Amino acid sequence: MFVQLTRLLLLLLIGTIVFRLWKSLVGGKDSSLISRLWFILALFLLTVAFTAPDNPIGQVVLEIIAVFLKPLGLSILLLVIACSQINGGIKSSGANLILTSLLILILSSTPFVAQWLAYQLEQTALVAIQPDLCCGEKAGAIVLLGRGTTEPKLPYRSQIQLTKSGDRIPYTAQLYRDHFATRVIVSAGPRHNLFQPTSEAEDVKRLLVYMGVSSGDIVVEPHADTVSESVRQVKKLMKDRGLGRTVVLVTSALEMRRASLAFAEAGFKVIPAPTNFNTFTREGKQSYRVSGADFAPSAEALLLTTKVFEEYLITFYYFIRGWLAPSL
Repeated sequence: MFVQLTRLLLLLLIGTIVFRLWKSLVGGKDSSLISRLWFILALFLLTVAFTAPDNPIGQVVLEIIAVFLKPLGLSILLLVIACSQINGGIKSSGANLILTSLLILILSSTPFVAQWLAYQLEQTALVAIQPDLCCGEKAGAIVLLGRGTTEPKLPYRSQIQLTKSGDRIPYTAQLYRDHFATRVIVSAGPRHNLFQPTSEAEDVKRLLVYMGVSSGDIVVEPHADTVSESVRQVKKLMKDRGLGRTVVLVTSALEMRRASLAFAEAGFKVIPAPTNFNTFTREGKQSYRVSGADFAPSAEALLLTTKVFEEYLITFYYFIRGWLAPSL
């Protein structure tokens, strides 16, 4: 009985909203036949979506509706409504700023745009990869930039958790098992966001040991919070242990170019080993297939776009500081 009453109330609510929209948008004498047909089509699609959600049309409509029920999509919708209600059209400077911010928000949160921007950065990492990491060349150490790859094991967690960039850890273990180097240097500073900072490098070491890396072959560098600090600390460690100047560098594809050039500037011969790719190559059968969802704004795409812009800004900062080599 309660469920039926809820359904009835929901039906009355939807009916009231539809009636008010019809009256305010297309019910007047000045409304055109085209606008009324568009309204009827939208009403039909909504009906299909809620009555037959498994239908392909219903699925697409529900996906579109879901976009505008999330914070990002809702903010875009509200900005569009705000722009449409500006008296006299888009003429004032304030209105232009609203329109500009709306365009930036839409473009930066569109998955297709975010993927394209990330691809431009990650393409350099793809080009840097050689077969068998430069024909099976041995290195003094595998250097893992492990900052931000894990979440700490806390009393209410049963294990150390991997973050989205945690793929670096199993990839490092794989390179070690494939004998690309006999030493692994884990560079990761303390977690300063905790009241009692814990060592992320030690957590990464525990995971590497679990994945088959000998504990005695792992060198922990627990101080570096940035790539530039990692370069300085790793350089000192390798010099003290007589490991030479050739390293297999493991980090995310987005920051591989900057990290490789920073190590090269310090005198290292770098063998790039990027991971955590966000994009696909555009050639071959495994290339990414574009779908309609790639043009619907999403918070994940906005996050990726933000990371790309952050990487460009940090790279520029490293460049003006003289921390980047001209080339590998």
